[in-house]
Amino acid sequence: MLESKPLKSHEHDFKKSFGLSLALHGAILTTFLIKFLFFSEPLIDFSQAISVNVGDFKESNKLPEKAQPQVIEEKLPEKTEEEPVKKAVARPAVKEVVKPDTVKLNKTKQKLALDKLKKTSALEKIKQDLKNSSIAKIKSQEKRANTVTKPRVIAAGSALSGLDKLQANTYLQEIDQYVKNFWSLPQWLINKPLKAQALVKFNMEGQILSSIIISSSGNSSYDQYCLKAIENAAPFPKVPEKLTEKFSIDGVVIGFPE
Repeated sequence: MLESKPLKSHEHDFKKSFGLSLALHGAILTTFLIKFLFFSEPLIDFSQAISVNVGDFKESNKLPEKAQPQVIEEKLPEKTEEEPVKKAVARPAVKEVVKPDTVKLNKTKQKLALDKLKKTSALEKIKQDLKNSSIAKIKSQEKRANTVTKPRVIAAGSALSGLDKLQANTYLQEIDQYVKNFWSLPQWLINKPLKAQALVKFNMEGQILSSIIISSSGNSSYDQYCLKAIENAAPFPKVPEKLTEKFSIDGVVIGFPE
């Protein structure tokens, strides 16, 4: 009975030391896993770790100071004043919203500019048309001036009618009165009932081409005074152009006294 007591005490100490060794190794393993999983640097320097022998419980019961867990405070990055600026720069550009009034104003300006352009084009077209019209008018006038229009001429031997006859009779009355202004008789022939007719031909300028007695009075002196009156009246008033050929070829009959 006396020898069995120390043996039990030794066995009890062995179990106690073994349990403590297992607990210590478990704590070390757990610390390593936590450090490996959550921290970038190891919490325990295994090179300084002290191994625990089962036979030496008293020395291995204490952990070395270096094996104590190290608490590392993780410093958060300090906020700088530049960060808001960076965030402001990084913000997406806000799209400018065009108000309906602005759109309407821009359309109005565009319409006014277009109307102004149309008016300018219309004015330029009008100016060009006027210029072209003036040029055409001038050319037409020049063409008319360069074109010699042959007047209507009544051929010799043609019978007069209508306006032509009226114009011819008017001219003949003018000629008759004009010639009688140059006709004078001596006293001894005035009271004699004598009559004569003369045929006169003249050009357009009234210059006499020929004059002859076609109906004699029977008195040569009377007939000569009649021809002398025609000669003194030359040149006659200018002949209308269309009667020029007729009067220069067919001639005009002038009666004395009627």
